[in-house]
Amino acid sequence: MEYFFHGTGNGEEALNKMLQIIESGGIKSKNMRNEDYDTLFNGDDYVSVARWCYDVMPGYNAGLESSFYGWIFNMPCFIIDGDIEAIHATRVERPYSFDHNKDRVSQFIDEWHVKDEIPLDKIVGIALPFSWIKQSKRSLLKILEILKHAKDNNWQVYNSDMSLIESIANEELIYGPKRLGKKNIASY
Repeated sequence: MEYFFHGTGNGEEALNKMLQIIESGGIKSKNMRNEDYDTLFNGDDYVSVARWCYDVMPGYNAGLESSFYGWIFNMPCFIIDGDIEAIHATRVERPYSFDHNKDRVSQFIDEWHVKDEIPLDKIVGIALPFSWIKQSKRSLLKILEILKHAKDNNWQVYNSDMSLIESIANEELIYGPKRLGKKNIASY
């Protein structure tokens, strides 16, 4: 797949994080957000993104070794233009002693790192777990607010409760112009 994906986590807090990213103008590294928390392998100056690679990398435990299955699948995420400058992180076993500002490493086989920020104009779509609408009125209201931003930014919207990669390949979107589609699937 020619796209990168950036997940915002699980639960209602993931919807809040998605809104914060949109309102801040982009997906920013820890240093650009001026926040202090553990950023795992991407470190202080990089944003972690996943790239779909399962059809070309068989024979590993996708559930444990996959950023896509850990942070994207069935969760809110941004779909990012594949033309951004990203560094493929070298897979290492945990625990691993590293310097966040030097090594581009990850425990995941499909993780990439983007320096500093991914601006909103590099986002081509979003995926939302629409089953969360049933969880609470707050979730519904946040999803509706996110959908308004998607409309304003001309983003495609997918249901991440379904097979996201297959939905993109078959242009089974919830909203937006049909512009991702099969021509952008590397080897699906």
